[in-house]
Amino acid sequence: MAEATKVGVIGCGAVSGAYLGNSKKFSAFDIVAVADLRLDAAKARAEEYGIPKACTPDELLADDEIEIVIVLTPHKAHGPVGISVVEAGKSVHIEKPLSVKLEDAQTMMRVAKQNGVRVSAAPDTFFGGAWQTARKLIDGGAIGEPIGAFSCIQIRGGGPWKGGESAAAPQREGYVSFYATDFFEFGVTWLFDRGPYYLHALINLLGPVARVSGSARNTWTERDRRGTKVECHTPTNFSGTLDFANGAVCTFINSSDVIGVGLPHIEIYGSEGSLRCIDPNNFGGKLHLRKADSDQTVEIEPEFGYLGNGRGVGVADLANAIKSGRPHRCAGEMGYHTADICHALHTSSSEERHIHLDSTCDQPAALPQGLADWEIDD
Repeated sequence: MAEATKVGVIGCGAVSGAYLGNSKKFSAFDIVAVADLRLDAAKARAEEYGIPKACTPDELLADDEIEIVIVLTPHKAHGPVGISVVEAGKSVHIEKPLSVKLEDAQTMMRVAKQNGVRVSAAPDTFFGGAWQTARKLIDGGAIGEPIGAFSCIQIRGGGPWKGGESAAAPQREGYVSFYATDFFEFGVTWLFDRGPYYLHALINLLGPVARVSGSARNTWTERDRRGTKVECHTPTNFSGTLDFANGAVCTFINSSDVIGVGLPHIEIYGSEGSLRCIDPNNFGGKLHLRKADSDQTVEIEPEFGYLGNGRGVGVADLANAIKSGRPHRCAGEMGYHTADICHALHTSSSEERHIHLDSTCDQPAALPQGLADWEIDD
C-alpha cells in the first residue's frame, strides 16, 4: 500500500470537524497539521482529533512534509489563501466556492500550473452513491437523450425587518459558522454556498454550462435574523436558466428568501424518461425514475458506496490522482466554472442580457462500481 499523502488544514472553524473526523477513515491521506490565525482554535482542534501539529498558516505552508492543503476559511479568504498555498508549491483543496473573486481564482489556477501543483474544488458530494447511480442511469440511456433539468433550493435565511428594537446578536460558544456573521454579503448567501452542491451535481450528470440567463433581487435590504436586524448588501433571490453545452436546458432556482414548500432539489429530463435526484448536500438516498410509457415512478436504490457523510473523499481522490498521474474529479476548472456561473447570474440580471461563458470544464470521470467506503481508485 502506498504511503498516505501528508495533508494540512488551514481554517479551524465549524466545518473543519467533518474533515478532521473523516480523515481518520481514509487511507489515501493523513492530516498532520492544522493552522488558523487564531492559534488557540488550531490547538483545540489538534487536541480534539489527535493531530500532531497546530501552528500558524505561514508555519504550515513552510512545512516541506505537507503536499496538500485543505482550505476551510470563510468564503472571502478562499482565493487569497488558495493562492498562497500554490505559491508555496503545494496542491490545494478548497471548500466551496473556489473563490469569491474570479480574478483570484484565475491567478490561483495560473500559479498552480506554473508550479506543477493542482487545484481541487469542493463539494465532493457528487461522489456519493446516489449521484453515481444517477450518472450510470443517464450514461446508460435510462432517460434517453438529456433535454432538460430542474434545480431548486429555497431556504429562508432571514425575513424582512419589520421595525422595533433589534436584539443584540447572540454570543455563540465554541466554533462559529460564517452563516452567523457573513451570510448576507456578496459571495455567501445560498448562491455561493449551497449553489456549488447543485452545480457540481449537474455538471457530473450533464457536463459544463455554455450560457446563463437570470434575474436576481435583493428582496429586503434589512433582514430579521432571529430578532436581530441585519443589513443585506447583495441579491439573495435568483431565478435563472442554464443552457448546457450538450443542449439540455435547466431551470435554476436559488433563494435565501423563499419559504420552501417541498419542490424537488434536482430532476433530469430526457427523451425517454425523467429522473428525480436527492438533495445534493447529501451523498446517499433513493432516486425516482419515470419512463415515457408509464405514469408511475420507480424507486431506484443506489448501486454505489459512499451513502453517508463522506466529506473528504475529494481529498483522497486528489491524493491518489497525483500519485498515479490521472485527472482528479473535483477539478479546479470545475470549481472555477461553478463560480463563473454564480457571477453570471448576477451579471445577467444587472445587465439584462444572456451571458455566454468563457469558462468550461470536463465532466468528471464516473466512479468504478465496487469501491468500499473510505477508499478511492488509483
